[in-house]
Amino acid sequence: MEIREKTIDGSKWQLVNETWETSNAWGHRTTIIRDGVTYLTHKVRYYNRTWECYTYETCMRGAVEEVKDSELNRYIDNYKYNNGITRFKKSGKEQVINAFKETQIYYELETLKEVIKNRDFD
Repeated sequence: MEIREKTIDGSKWQLVNETWETSNAWGHRTTIIRDGVTYLTHKVRYYNRTWECYTYETCMRGAVEEVKDSELNRYIDNYKYNNGITRFKKSGKEQVINAFKETQIYYELETLKEVIKNRDFD
């Protein structure tokens, strides 16, 4: 097990990485934790070998994208609920997505993607 950490604007992000193995395949599993709260666990299966720049890179990137998608969906659902909307008009969803891109969580996740890319962990 390997734990990589990064503090972004006061939020402590932890990426807990593990390797798993069966008789047919092997892979990596990454659990994302923010300020002690577990977001999710992302799993990548490999059949042969991996072409990552460093161990767990692909799984960590996938986990961040999965969190970003989850947060975006939650943001959209909250917007719809708070505004009594069941379906968006033509450009309504695009405006909400652009508003999401101005949030703190989006900023932190984009920064975390850059941290993974540049191996810039604490």
